[in-house]
Amino acid sequence: MSQYQFDKWVDLYADRASELKSSAVRDLLSVTSRPDVISLAGGLPYTKGLREEKIVAAAKEMMRLEGNAALQYGPSEGHIGLKKLIVDIMAAEGVVVDQGEIIITDGSQQGLDLVAKVFVDPGDTIIVEAPSYVGALNAFSGYQPNFESVPLDRHGIIVEELEKKLKSLAKKGRRAKYLYLVPNFHNPAGVTLSMARRKKILKLAQDYELLIVEDNPYGRLRFEGKPIPSLRAMDENIIYLGTFSKIFSPGVRLGWLIAPTPILEKVIFGKQSANLCTSSFTQRLVEYFFNTNDINKYLDKLVSRYRSRCEIMLKSLEEYFPKEASWTKPQGGFFVWAKLPEFIDTTEMLAEAISKKVAYVPGRAFYADGKGQNFMRLAFCYPEEEEIGEGIKRLAGVVKNQISLYHSVADRLNKKSK
Repeated sequence: MSQYQFDKWVDLYADRASELKSSAVRDLLSVTSRPDVISLAGGLPYTKGLREEKIVAAAKEMMRLEGNAALQYGPSEGHIGLKKLIVDIMAAEGVVVDQGEIIITDGSQQGLDLVAKVFVDPGDTIIVEAPSYVGALNAFSGYQPNFESVPLDRHGIIVEELEKKLKSLAKKGRRAKYLYLVPNFHNPAGVTLSMARRKKILKLAQDYELLIVEDNPYGRLRFEGKPIPSLRAMDENIIYLGTFSKIFSPGVRLGWLIAPTPILEKVIFGKQSANLCTSSFTQRLVEYFFNTNDINKYLDKLVSRYRSRCEIMLKSLEEYFPKEASWTKPQGGFFVWAKLPEFIDTTEMLAEAISKKVAYVPGRAFYADGKGQNFMRLAFCYPEEEEIGEGIKRLAGVVKNQISLYHSVADRLNKKSK
């Protein structure tokens, strides 16, 4: 069927349907899946280290012991065995949480949607980082909020700018529904919110009665520096989102949401109306796999891989990229955030990059206000080590060509003006 077919139902759609957008990352998959293209675009976890026979063994044991339950509906809030496992995972991160404060979700992406469903009416204000995770912006946009953006630097969201934003909203008689943060190894910026700023943000949250949504998919993937306590470890009023996608497999589509009990009750109702319950089968599969394998040993190997790939990307950027460019130096996670001269539009440049058999995600996708045209997200998590250096080399050639073209045109215009 043609994608250009006349839409005779256009008058029936809800207003919010106009806010539903395709993910810039998902849009690239058809191109980046080509074997001749080196993809520095998708934040795909490295799952090749998982031994298939161990997953099969866990599935067999799970089905032998409780197969019928795994094939049935389950509680909307999640399987108790998996919730016990999450309690232990959170304890390793310094967060004390009770099973009753946890809801299992279909990946943390569903958690983002449920938070917006529970809190956001059209026109309500949400505060987000600039840049911010594109999946969150897309999830929130469907509920027609007003986005207020606060910039980042290498230490995370700039607290002074956040305070200005809160003061400005208060003067207008407006109150933000929540502040959305990715404090650890930010997607896309790769930066980590400093301890000093975490304390200041929690103080602002108290002063302005600001709810905080902490999205922490990469917290266990630190390969440099000392761990910093999560916001949830410092304040039990935080809504916390976690996921198995980055520490196990995105294919199981499992995440979790932790929140104060009154909020949790509303979230459960929202989840029931969306999918009744998360897969009983995958919940039990992950529970059995984690209980029969040393996941910390696996994570150590995984982090070592990411460390090596990140080092290669940073060295390659130093070697090949022009002096006009700059980039972040992450201590964990998946991403490097590169800044190019302001006259370069990375969205427009992408076509040339793909023609040179390399891909990235343009920066504009990560800004609620459409800015970020001269930024790009580079993922080191999935490509093989030898591909990273070659990919950066190809991309550097594209960037240098863009800079050269700009100066060539600028010189001609200057000569004409004289």
